[in-house]
Parts: sequence; C-alpha cells; structure tokens
Amino acid sequence: MLVVTYALDPTADFVLRELCARGVPFWRTDLADFPTRTTLNAELRPDGQWDGAWSGQERGIDLSELRAVWWRKPTAHAFAETMSGPERRFAATQATQAMTVLGSLPGVLWVNRPQTNADCTKPVQLAAAAQSGLHVPDTLITNDPDAVAPFAQRCGGRIVTKVLGGIVHTEDGKRGQLYTRRVPPEQWHDPRIALTAHLFQREIVNKAYEVRVAVVDGQLFPAEIHATAGAALDWRQNSREHTYRPATLPRHIEDGIRTMMRRLGLVFAALDFIVDTQGAHHLVDVNAGGQWAWIGATRQAITHAIADLLQKGHTT
Repeated sequence: MLVVTYALDPTADFVLRELCARGVPFWRTDLADFPTRTTLNAELRPDGQWDGAWSGQERGIDLSELRAVWWRKPTAHAFAETMSGPERRFAATQATQAMTVLGSLPGVLWVNRPQTNADCTKPVQLAAAAQSGLHVPDTLITNDPDAVAPFAQRCGGRIVTKVLGGIVHTEDGKRGQLYTRRVPPEQWHDPRIALTAHLFQREIVNKAYEVRVAVVDGQLFPAEIHATAGAALDWRQNSREHTYRPATLPRHIEDGIRTMMRRLGLVFAALDFIVDTQGAHHLVDVNAGGQWAWIGATRQAITHAIADLLQKGHTT
C-alpha cells in the first residue's frame, strides 16, 4: 500500500496508526521527496506491465505488489537549488510524467486518482450535484461587472463570493485564507471584477446550521456544524470553537450524494451543505481531499472506514 501526502498530515496519521495496529504494510512518501530523496526504477515488460520499484533509503514499494494508493495531499516535486528556472520546470514535467507509471498499474485501488481530484473543480462539482438531484444555490461565474447586479437582484439582493480554487494564498511571504465574503450593492459594479473570473452565489439567509459529510466508498459520515457568531458566514474561520455532533441525512440527500460521487468518479470526498430553517440541504462544496479528523463525533468511524477500504484494496 502506498500513501502519498506531506510530512505533517495529522489526518493521515489517524488512518496509518490504525493500519499499523492491524499489521497492514504501507509506505508513506511525498512527491517532494522525488527525485531528490527517492528513486523510481520502472521497466516495461513485453506484455505491457511495469516491473520495478519506487523506494527511499530504508523503505519503498515493489510495483508488482502495489494494491492500493491513498493520494492525500502531496506537495510539489523538489529540485536542487543550483538548477535554473527553465531546468526546474523541465525537471518537474519529467518527474510528474514519470509518476503516471503508478496510474497504469492494473488492479490498484486509488483514493482518489490525482487527475480525478484535479477535475473536481467548482463548475464541474456544482453541475454534477444539480444533475444528481441535490440543491445548489443560484450561482454565477463571470468576469463581467455588468452581470453581477442583475444576478444579485434575482437573488433578493443577498449574494456572496467565494474563490474558485483553494482558499489558501501567500503574499509577501505571509500565508492567508480567502473565506466566503458577502458582496454589498456598492460592489456589484466593481470594475475589478473584469480582471479575472469570479464566483457569486445566492446567500442562504435562513441558515440553521451546516453539515460536513465525509464519503468513503459510498458510506456517509455526516456531522452537524454549529458555528460561532463570528464565523456564521464561513465556519472555516474558527473551526476549533464550533459545536459538532453526528447528523442524520434525508434519504433523498443520501441518494443524491452517491449519484454525484459516481458522476465525479470519486471514492472519497468531504462535502459541505448549508441546512436552512425549513430543513432544506444546499450543497456548496465538494472537496476531493477534504479534512475530517478534527470532528471528534465522526473521526473514529471515518478512520476505520478508510483503513478497511485500503486494506481490502478494492471498492464495493
């Protein structure tokens, strides 16, 4: 079994400790270790199968014995500082292409394939959710400042904006996060909207609470999130201070989630819903590599489900 993630990944640690307790062998590494600290040797046989190994100084994997890959949150390939910019870009392309040897191995379970994760963009996931019978808040993606006001008016004058990609950003060496933000009327015609694409969405003004659902091979592990007042618009701003408890999903929401996961080709994902005061569930995010271990109410069950899946080596 291969686990690909960054060095300090406490979410992965819960599952890996469980696998250790079960005596299940695995090798944990990161893309940042290749090619400076790990070595890949892969030779193509006449029958089209790859023989060889990917290994470090002490441990590694035999390609012919690989049965499951847990692709968590790897960091980028690292190279010698003596290399020029063009050399690094070329080397990164070479290293990335070499790693696709793993994807060609037959009979290997992926949780999830990296390309599947990459393809799970906001436009793709929201469309898949709506096509699967889940409710998605009215959404506009545009770089046209003149399109925002009419959309906002159709939404009753209450809209939010959120990033299309990851919320983490770095500026002047400082790390920050771009949370969901309310857009007031005076910003509907902001000319800076034309600088790039933006995502605008109807604000769910009668929010009761939110639900994060971890999905593991069709098993659903929902937890209610009752945010503090200061993080009511985006619970990610202060997740340690919120109240969590196990949730129960309506049957049609469970069915819609499983249908959407099949459409997206995902074995694992963390989903975010807003539940309004009428009990309606509004899907707002699908994170193919989402976190879950900080929610104590569902942590153990998810840990065991992922460990069971990896140990089994195939989906149900």
